[in-house]
Amino acid sequence: MNLHLNPLYKKLLLLAIVLGPIVWLVFTEDGRRRTDLVVLYLFGKTELNLAIENLRGTMTEADFRALFPDLDLRCDDAANPFGDRLCTVEVGAFNAIPARAFTLFLCGDELCAAKLNYRRAYHETLQRQLTKRLRVRAEHTAEYGGAVSWPVSDGLLLMPGTTPESDSEAALMWVSAVALQQRIKSGG
Repeated sequence: MNLHLNPLYKKLLLLAIVLGPIVWLVFTEDGRRRTDLVVLYLFGKTELNLAIENLRGTMTEADFRALFPDLDLRCDDAANPFGDRLCTVEVGAFNAIPARAFTLFLCGDELCAAKLNYRRAYHETLQRQLTKRLRVRAEHTAEYGGAVSWPVSDGLLLMPGTTPESDSEAALMWVSAVALQQRIKSGG
């Protein structure tokens, strides 16, 4: 029985073994995302694993800090569209999606809204992830400037309906039901 492999077959097999992972990392969406996550981790960026749809308007800054004690939240008193206090943290990833920052908007001591600034290249990936996790198809909402939205137990998730023009426009917002009602009452 002859168990020798043809030399050409061996070379092609070795070439596939060496080039296969490189092709996957460079030319596929999942490969590029995973490469970005590794690079962000190597540069010391933290990952925030949060089911954003489970945020509650009754949550306080202290509650959030207790859930994520390793996050370097920086808080300031500042008037904003949702309240009077902001807490921000720079993140490298949000639920395995490359991101930039996460901001909490507080009204008094309670959470009114939260904003994730993600990297626009991963807009569709984040949208698919949310749709799959929430088991609800996103609704295009004309009243919010063409954004897509998902109703959640205590509020609404919003993000741009199409891939944003810049990273500064790439944001996922959670707005509490109370903050939504106040915005509707005030006509905003």
